[in-house]
Amino acid sequence: MDNKIYYKIEKIKKTAQGYIFFIASSMGTNFEMPVSPDQYDRFDLDEGEIIDDAHFLKIREEHLFDNARRHAFSILSYGENNKKMLVNKLMAQGFSRELCENVAIYMEHRGYIDEKKQMGLLIDTYLKKKFGRIKITEELILKGYRRDEVSEYVKDALAEVNFAENCAWIIEHKYNPLPKDADGLKKMMTALMRYGYNINDIKSAIHLFQEAQEQI
Repeated sequence: MDNKIYYKIEKIKKTAQGYIFFIASSMGTNFEMPVSPDQYDRFDLDEGEIIDDAHFLKIREEHLFDNARRHAFSILSYGENNKKMLVNKLMAQGFSRELCENVAIYMEHRGYIDEKKQMGLLIDTYLKKKFGRIKITEELILKGYRRDEVSEYVKDALAEVNFAENCAWIIEHKYNPLPKDADGLKKMMTALMRYGYNINDIKSAIHLFQEAQEQI
């Protein structure tokens, strides 16, 4: 090992949470690496043992992942987070992006993050606010959900929603009576587009509103 980097397990200290490995490298760098009891058993290292660089990096990688995972559990215990939110919060604690993304995927695969459920709850909230399809999609993307996943989920989740009726409700409660001049009508349509409705939805909504008014 004379020409290679190697590491010596100088000391192993037992703690209430597990163990701490005190490791010295041949380059003169010292490490203190807390490990869980499970990791201690799997690493199977003794004081005075010498390991090569590849072995050390594998142990350190698992240690960092376990540390980030524990932080992730703590973050998720305080409330709902999607993968992007979790990644950002873990990165703010000093972990690398790659590690944070791997931990987020790990948490999702084990059911601790359910983005479809989260999006479903948000969609219910947005529909109560009478948002149109476009704004709902934009809001979900702004929350950190992937554009392709949002598009696929929204397509099914909103398939039965009558956006023309929702738009007509806004017209009835905010623009009743309808503006009669072209400028006023244009301003109303612009406002409805900001709610996330497309032109076809708005035209259909105006027609529905007018029909309802005629029956009064």
